[in-house]
Amino acid sequence: GEEIDSLQKSHGFNMQKLKNSELRLTEAKQKMRELALNIKMKEELIKELVRTGKDAQSVSQQYSLKITKLEQELKQAKMELAETQKRLQELESKDLRDIPEKAKLQKEFQKKMDAAKLKVQRQATELEQIVAQMKHQQTQLQRSLCEESEKKKQLEAEIQRDQQQIKVGFFLFLYHKE
Repeated sequence: GEEIDSLQKSHGFNMQKLKNSELRLTEAKQKMRELALNIKMKEELIKELVRTGKDAQSVSQQYSLKITKLEQELKQAKMELAETQKRLQELESKDLRDIPEKAKLQKEFQKKMDAAKLKVQRQATELEQIVAQMKHQQTQLQRSLCEESEKKKQLEAEIQRDQQQIKVGFFLFLYHKE
């Protein structure tokens, strides 16, 4: 009778251990699912941060192209201005018999020169504005890149922690299973 009693107690104790073990297993699985989901979300966020960085690079390239184009136009306008000034000086040094013709040409060249000067001024102003915008944008991007970089570091640390927790949970599970 005592043996049966002892066996029943042992059986009851083992059944309780099994129940506890199954409970821990369920908890561990749940935790692993949560951590896996957490890691996936954080990895997506990191991908998004990388994408943001590439967008910033693209904007910077577009500005560079615009500036290069404007600089070329400015150079062209300055060349036109110099050419017009040269022709006006040539005209003034020439001894033209036809005074009305000379006056007409001088007026024409003066108009061209004024237009060229205005073009140069406008392009220079536009360039200055673009450079100012770029500097402002660069400051903002720098700030957001620093913030994103910090977030990325934190996320990577969290992911590392989560993965460590998964390993620990798994080993605990294996340990308790035995």
